[in-house]
Amino acid sequence: MKKYISIIIIFCLLLTSIPVIVGDQSNQTILYVDDDNREGPWDGSSTYPFQCINDAVQSAEQNTLIFIRNGYYPEQIIVDKSISFRGENKEETIVDGENLHGVFVIEGTDYIMIENLTITKGSQTESDLSAGIILIQTSHNIISNCIMKENDVGILISQNSSNCICYNNDISNNALGIDLCSSQKNLLYGNTISENGINLGLYNSENNLITKNNIINSEKNVEFFTSKDILQENYWGRETSFYLIFGFQYLTSIGITVPWFKCDFSPVSSKNGFNINPLVRMDTTMGSMTIELFSTEMPITSSNFIQLAEIDFFDNLVFHRVIDDFVIQGGGFYANGTEKESPLGTIELEIHPDINHVDGAISMARTNDPNSATSQFFICDGAQDRLDGQYAAFGKTIVGLDVLQAIASVETTTKYFFMKDWPVDDVIIQGIETIS
Repeated sequence: MKKYISIIIIFCLLLTSIPVIVGDQSNQTILYVDDDNREGPWDGSSTYPFQCINDAVQSAEQNTLIFIRNGYYPEQIIVDKSISFRGENKEETIVDGENLHGVFVIEGTDYIMIENLTITKGSQTESDLSAGIILIQTSHNIISNCIMKENDVGILISQNSSNCICYNNDISNNALGIDLCSSQKNLLYGNTISENGINLGLYNSENNLITKNNIINSEKNVEFFTSKDILQENYWGRETSFYLIFGFQYLTSIGITVPWFKCDFSPVSSKNGFNINPLVRMDTTMGSMTIELFSTEMPITSSNFIQLAEIDFFDNLVFHRVIDDFVIQGGGFYANGTEKESPLGTIELEIHPDINHVDGAISMARTNDPNSATSQFFICDGAQDRLDGQYAAFGKTIVGLDVLQAIASVETTTKYFFMKDWPVDDVIIQGIETIS
């Protein structure tokens, strides 16, 4: 009996010791749209696709993917449910607003993805402002790999919209490229915003992160009024050690508007001066974090994480080990203490000299065996230099550090076979969305 008790104690110590850290979209409903199917029947199947995008939207249930085949679609789409739109080829799948007030209009509905489309207004109306995509009082939407052209505004993110991601889009030849108006905590990453009347507008916005974009070839790259947004590592069309932007700020304390300036203190020197990395958005019961994965430097580890996310492996798992000022760890247990094993098995330890455990870094948990990592990961709450060279850091949190800190600060206890540092109130991973 003593022998078995000793084995159990040793096992528990391995799970909880420091610094050793232990470490399906295929079922998604798809509706098809093809403008060539003019004679019907129309049921949204691959064989008999809808002719119009709006017909698919009306028939779709929550979390449906609407796959739009190459063609020309003169429509305005009012999106009132959490669905995804994916074009077959962004150059050849064209949605034209045909003189309507916006092409895609999303108001008060969250978790929508729009990718691989050309979105254009065509011609302008005389009275209404038109936008390729309008986001109003909405959050957690993703716009990626789209072409936005010939609109009054390419993308309008307004009225307290938050946690939306614009990734790797080509936004050109609009009156205004992207307009962040009274919005916060959105991410503009890897976009080419060029040859617009004004490339980027920031109006009464705050805590939006604008990074790794090419913002070029416009008489006015940025226009801002009362902006508290962050610009870093963008290319502005020329080599420069910093990029200064002039605008206006409303000073609430004295009630006047004064000239102001913003600065990108870390611009890059060419449009190829940064890697456009894959992103993932991790939604939890305490908020969302957007994480940049270093797939070039850490290909094995990044690929393992992306593959698990794409089969919804992490859904409903918890952060089972939380230590303030150290790490939050998850990816292996349900709230009832049941362990979940990765179907991909173990991976080799990857180390890169330029990838360190900075504040917000995501890294792989493991046992004493360096090559034992599977699905469990941890995110650093504060820099953890002593883990460098020992664990596979493979990305960093670029939006949502406040969420990370909130999770790291929760009250913890001991649960399930002496597992220490388990939150008293479970923090659940609701899902991880890949953006690539």
